[in-house]
Amino acid sequence: MVTLVVNSLIEKHKWRMEVKQKKYEVKREKLNDIYIKLVDIVNQYPNVSPNDVLQCVEYPPNYEMEWFDGVLMSLDDQLEDYQVQLNDETTDYKRKNAINTQISNRQYAKKKISEIRDEYYKAKDRYKAFCKCDKAVFDLYAGQDVRNCLVEFEVIIHKVFISGYSVENVDDPRNNRIDIIRRKIINSIRSDIGTQ
Repeated sequence: MVTLVVNSLIEKHKWRMEVKQKKYEVKREKLNDIYIKLVDIVNQYPNVSPNDVLQCVEYPPNYEMEWFDGVLMSLDDQLEDYQVQLNDETTDYKRKNAINTQISNRQYAKKKISEIRDEYYKAKDRYKAFCKCDKAVFDLYAGQDVRNCLVEFEVIIHKVFISGYSVENVDDPRNNRIDIIRRKIINSIRSDIGTQ
């Protein structure tokens, strides 16, 4: 009698493991390419905001609402003003050094913000294409944790590039919000397809 109960429990456990394995196989078959594409897109988003870059600039313009070009034009105007001050013969040596520092900071900020803009729009376009082509299969087969992480990612991207928030995490300044959610998405995907 005891042997029958033990054998029954073993068979039930085997059956559950087979069902679980079959579930992972179906998910891998349906979602493998989609997950690879999604991780590639998520990793393409810049992990720094223009407002983070502008922290090195004295009296910076404020970035929000994907206003990359407006910020770059404001920096150009500031650079012109500093060039006029630099060329003024009454400006002393100490002030010229301070002006050169501000010019250098603004040139760096312009270069970095241009890079961020290009990366952001490229990733945004790829994500729109993903939503158009692969989101239905993703929504149908992806686990709830993965879908929740993707929504959290969308919220963070909106906060950073539309609302103008910083990516720095106040609770842990060594990490930023975008890197944290990237890791969460990857870990939830690995868990969802059974590779973790």
